[in-house]
Amino acid sequence: KGRYRLRVSTTAQQAGPDLAQVTMRVEGRMVHRADVEAEVGTWEEIEHEVVLDAGAQRVSFGFENDYYAPNHPDPSQRDRNLSIDWVEIVGPLDPPPVTPDQEWLYGLDKGKGKPARRARKIVEALATRAWRRPARGEEAARLAKLVERAVEGGASFRRGLQLALQAVLVSPHFLYRIEPGGTSGRAGVPVRVGDDALATRLSYFLWSSLPDERLIKAARGRKLRTPEALAVEARRMLADPRASTLATNFAVQWLELRNLEAVTPDPDRYGAFPPRLAAAMRREAEMFFESVMRERRDVRELLDADYVFVNDVLAKHYGIPGVRGSSFQRVAAPKGRRGGLLALGGVLTVTSNPTRTSPVKRGKWVLENILDAAPPPPPPGADSLDEAAVVSSASTLRETMQAHRENAVCASCHVRMDGLGLALENFDAVGRWRDRDDGGVIDASAVLPDGQRVDGAVALKGLLRADESFVRCLAKKLFTFALGRAPTDADELALLQLVASLPDDGPTIEDLVVGIVQMDAFRLRRARE
Repeated sequence: KGRYRLRVSTTAQQAGPDLAQVTMRVEGRMVHRADVEAEVGTWEEIEHEVVLDAGAQRVSFGFENDYYAPNHPDPSQRDRNLSIDWVEIVGPLDPPPVTPDQEWLYGLDKGKGKPARRARKIVEALATRAWRRPARGEEAARLAKLVERAVEGGASFRRGLQLALQAVLVSPHFLYRIEPGGTSGRAGVPVRVGDDALATRLSYFLWSSLPDERLIKAARGRKLRTPEALAVEARRMLADPRASTLATNFAVQWLELRNLEAVTPDPDRYGAFPPRLAAAMRREAEMFFESVMRERRDVRELLDADYVFVNDVLAKHYGIPGVRGSSFQRVAAPKGRRGGLLALGGVLTVTSNPTRTSPVKRGKWVLENILDAAPPPPPPGADSLDEAAVVSSASTLRETMQAHRENAVCASCHVRMDGLGLALENFDAVGRWRDRDDGGVIDASAVLPDGQRVDGAVALKGLLRADESFVRCLAKKLFTFALGRAPTDADELALLQLVASLPDDGPTIEDLVVGIVQMDAFRLRRARE
């Protein structure tokens, strides 16, 4: 669809009281009518702009005000006629801009030669880009043959290229991150990751996408083989807007916020929980993580920041006044109530049950995602809390949990989890602040396994910030995301060394990322058994 200019060169044999008129129609619909002032011997150009839909359109030019009076006393006034010399359709006048990808693709097609020969360079470039490695000769030949067969069957050359691209995109080489090599040398002995595979590791870690041209060029030039070179590229890529995927992919996965799509809080207890609110909670977490990353803030600020990101929906949910519109804005956190990961509405909601808060789930979440101290799975036969007995109030929940911990089978794990979760009891099951519930004033105090007493979220955040486990946990989570596997014992030791080497006054996410890409585990792989 686009704007086009319809033009016609015409002249008329005038007669009668009116001038001859030329008409323009599109698919039979009149779009313009104009008087023709030119008379025989001269020509007049008339034009009109019109918006045409995509696809084939029938455009016609005509003469529709004929006049014929054969008995008129003036012979020059007896017959009106119109003559057309030429017509022209110009456009589209507002073509969509050619994207860099289209410019690249069209630049490879010279428009000459047999289909297979003409397609060879194009499909080879497409496969090389999509498969994140140079396409082999026989692979490019098969794809070019596919284009040739499509053209022989009556399809256009462009349609043939579409079929070849489909073949490229359904190939395992595109769908999976295959790392060739690792089959030579002694089994279990580390070998260097291939240059293209290393570039792919880096780009999917930081951008969740293909390497860009600069990274590809560095890989093909064997310039990624040193830790120093990887650090330079990592810092460059973190400064790129595409690094936002660390927030939208890594942070969301780490914080378990994908579960927001499945939560169903009880509407009778907590009111409506529309998709827009769930989406706002997720976006808040993404923007918070990205702000810490982009502004090179101390990663420990993730625990106790004094600001939040909210739009009108989330601000109303949190009880923060003065926020209007659907756009997110950074505002000061209500003191003692908001700020940091533990006060994110999304985290608090996914760690609750539909009808009540769950100190157990929240405590387990803190152990796993903040302290890297996940509890073991419950032993066979260990009963969960009786839902019917605990939904009435926070106080009865606390009493029931105390009775649950008196069971020796359950106590070993619950003594580690429950106190952490109870400190967050001022937040209800959808992350709103509460001072009271049906059981009276909320008691958010707890005693931790080491004997320390905490009273509320602020105190808990202070303890967690002072614990070096958080930085180590974040480093481990980033490592797992980068390599797609859990660290081995050797990797755990390397991560400890990385954390110990970080600046005491404020380690950043960039520090952690650069340290991880320089680790042997990122640059090497073990030969296959």
